[in-house]
Amino acid sequence: MKTKLNSQNIEELISTFGKREAPDELMMKKAQANVKAHWHASVHKQKTRRTRLSLMRMAASFVALAAVLLLVKGNFLHSNPVNIGEVLFAQGAVSVSTNQLDWQPLGTQTALQTGQWIKTTDASFVNFALSDQSQIRLNANTVLHLDSINQINLLKGEIYHDADTKKSNPLVIKTQFGMVEHIGTRYAVSVDDKELVIKVRNGLVKLASDAVETILSKGELLEINQQGQFQKTQITAYDGQWDWTKKALKPFVLNHKNLADFVTNYAHENGLEINWNRQEHKARQVKLVGDFAQLSDKQLLKTVFLSTKFDFQINQGILTINP
Repeated sequence: MKTKLNSQNIEELISTFGKREAPDELMMKKAQANVKAHWHASVHKQKTRRTRLSLMRMAASFVALAAVLLLVKGNFLHSNPVNIGEVLFAQGAVSVSTNQLDWQPLGTQTALQTGQWIKTTDASFVNFALSDQSQIRLNANTVLHLDSINQINLLKGEIYHDADTKKSNPLVIKTQFGMVEHIGTRYAVSVDDKELVIKVRNGLVKLASDAVETILSKGELLEINQQGQFQKTQITAYDGQWDWTKKALKPFVLNHKNLADFVTNYAHENGLEINWNRQEHKARQVKLVGDFAQLSDKQLLKTVFLSTKFDFQINQGILTINP
């Protein structure tokens, strides 16, 4: 049987059971705190989930990017080598390799490519021309890597770059001590475990390293050690330190050359200036013949002039031609 509640019934119930007690204030605060904590925990959980998903997406993106970079790098490392020059002259035990394990003899007229290593041993020298017709000569006991068409990595030994031409392209020689870059010049770079030495025969050379950035001019020699300490001294273009560069050259062929050609070549290779004394035109009329490959350059100079009506004199780096 259902009872219909009205105002009178409600009053009777209240009088029977009493009024409802108001909730304790401390309990209310605890309840509110629990609700708030639960809400924060739910929000934090959702944020953590979203952050984790974002991080997972970012990680996946980085993995994909790394895979692409590795693929690109792999393709680059295995890309076809580029011809950068040709061997003009090789003397002694000169070798070439692509991995520093399998070395093959390097001979005259051999094409050189990026990615190759070149090595000389005792009493061996090599001279090769780059695409811009400038020449690189290696002294004995030298090792270098052909990084690209405009960069060489010199690990040890000494090289001479004859870029004394208007058509020469920029070339960077990388060493453990810094980067060497020429500005239309002739210069030598040597390196070992202790120091880097740069000698400028003509023109300008730039050195950029952690310790120093400077430009060297004609007649300057710079030495820099592992601690970054360096000093500059002077060197003449005809100093004996340049003599080894001639050992990497093919002997000058006299046949079908004239006296002026011979004098010009001799002066260039020995760092001399020429005083023609108004005899250049006449010297071009003198044709040379004979084979004197066994003679030293100084002996050859005397022999050639003895066969002509001209005379010469060398003093303080100046080669003077006399009638």
